[in-house]
Amino acid sequence: MNVLVIDDHPLFIDGVSLVLKQLANNVEVFKATSIQEALTLLESQSDFDLILLDLSLPGMDGFSFLQRFSAAEFCIPVVVVSAEEQLSLIRRALKANVMGFVPKSLCASDMLFAFKSVLEGNQFLPDRITQMLTRTTDPAVSFELPPHAQHAGISTKQYAVLVLIAKGYSNQTIAKQLNRTEHTVKSHTAALFQILGVSNRTECVEVARKRGLINNL
Repeated sequence: MNVLVIDDHPLFIDGVSLVLKQLANNVEVFKATSIQEALTLLESQSDFDLILLDLSLPGMDGFSFLQRFSAAEFCIPVVVVSAEEQLSLIRRALKANVMGFVPKSLCASDMLFAFKSVLEGNQFLPDRITQMLTRTTDPAVSFELPPHAQHAGISTKQYAVLVLIAKGYSNQTIAKQLNRTEHTVKSHTAALFQILGVSNRTECVEVARKRGLINNL
């Protein structure tokens, strides 16, 4: 298993490397202290199973990386690991389709759980951040089903899930916002993937936008 850690703090890199080594017996940790170094590394080796990204880096920041990463169409889960926990940054990262946001203040066991969860295909947010996002979710979001979405075979409940996926919310946050179980949200998400012919959240949002289903998000 290959993991790329993009961070400019050697002490953190050493610490998180010890956590990552607990994921499997064959974990190899690659380190990049700048966005340019990370992009250069990805050009020569793209078989990473996971990328950990700090948002605050010298030169280009983490969001610059996410933009270039998305344009290059890599299929590698990215987890933001940051000392900054402003909701505006978290929302922006989630809209960039990262698979998790892990505060650097988390203990090693919680970080390990987060990384395992993402590698299993789940999006991870700590409970307290999920609760903050839920309390501050934009009340003006419209879940009204447009005619072209209905013609595509998307139900009203599925469309509500699609809207919140496009806003970058995790399954847990969507479930709380819509007063549904996470299992129900996952079922609606799977149905959306099938309808739109995609296999992950990033593709789902991209295809939905191309088809004009969520133009204003």
